[in-house]
Amino acid sequence: MKVQNTTIFMGDNTGSAGYGIARDKNGQASIFAGNRNEKPDLIAQRQQQAKKQIMKIVGDAWGSDRKLEDSLTESRNKLKIHKETIGEANEELKQIKAEKQALKEIYKVEEDSEEEQDLRLLEKKVDAERPGSGVRLTLEEQEQIAQIEGKGLTEYQERCLELKKRSSLNEEKIADAKKGIQEENAAISNMKEANLKSQTMIKAKEAADEIKDALKDEIIGMLIDEAKDHIDEEMEEKKETAEEKAEKEKEEQERIEKQKEKKEEKEAFTEEIADSTSSILEAEGTMGEALKEIRKIMDEMKLMEEDLKGAAVDTVK
Repeated sequence: MKVQNTTIFMGDNTGSAGYGIARDKNGQASIFAGNRNEKPDLIAQRQQQAKKQIMKIVGDAWGSDRKLEDSLTESRNKLKIHKETIGEANEELKQIKAEKQALKEIYKVEEDSEEEQDLRLLEKKVDAERPGSGVRLTLEEQEQIAQIEGKGLTEYQERCLELKKRSSLNEEKIADAKKGIQEENAAISNMKEANLKSQTMIKAKEAADEIKDALKDEIIGMLIDEAKDHIDEEMEEKKETAEEKAEKEKEEQERIEKQKEKKEEKEAFTEEIADSTSSILEAEGTMGEALKEIRKIMDEMKLMEEDLKGAAVDTVK
C-alpha cells in the first residue's frame, strides 16, 4: 500500500529478508515488511484500537442524530394529532351551527328578536366562564343575565345553550391544539438549528479522518522503526559473524605461524645436531691422533724411566 508518498509492502514472504528500506532516484521511500508473525503484530493491534475509536465516535454521533430524529418524529406526530384535533373540532362546530340553525327554524325565532338577543347574552356568559377565553361581562350585562335567568329560559334558549357548551369544548380543543402546534413548530425549529450548529456526523467524520491520518503516520513510523531495528539486528549479526570469521582467521594464522616457528626450530635443531655430530667426529679424529701422541710420549717416557732407573742403580753402585 502507499501512504503519504511512502510505499509499504506487507505480507507473507517466506524466505525473504523480512525487512527493507529503500529510496528511488526521486527520494521516495519504500518499506518492505515481510514475515512479521514471529512476534505480536503491534500494527494490527493499533489498527484494532483505532477501529474501535472510530466506531465509538461514529456510533455516538449516530446515537445523537438518532435521538434528534426520534424527537423530530415525535414532534411531527404531535403536529399531526393537533391538526387532526382542529379538523375534527371544526367539523363539530359546523355540525353545532347547523343544529342551531335548525332549532331557530323549528322554534321560529327571528334574528333580531328579544329571545335571540337574550340568548346571545347568555352565550357570552358561557364564554366568560371558560378559562383563558378573555371574555369579560360588564356590570350591566351581569344584571341583564340575572333578570333573564330570573324569569326563566325558553326551551329554544336552553337547547341552544347546550349547543353553546359543546361549541365551547371544541373551541377549547382548537385553542389547545393551536398552542400545541406553535410549541411543536418552535421545538422542531430549535432542534434543526441545534443540529446545524452541532453538525454531529460531520464532526464525527472529521474526527474519524484525523484518527485514520494519525494511524497512517503511526504505522509508517512503526514500520520504519521496526525495519531499522531489524536491519540493525542483521548488521549486528553480520558484524559478529565477520568478527568471528576474523578471529578464526587470526587463530589460523597464529597456528600457521606457530607451526612455521616449530618447523624453523626443528630445522635449526637438526642443523645444530648435524654440526654437533660433525664436531664430535672431528673431535674424535683429533682425539685419536692425540692419544697416539700421548701413547708415543708415554712409551718414550717409559724408556726414559727405565734409563733413569738404570742410571740410579749405577749411581748406587
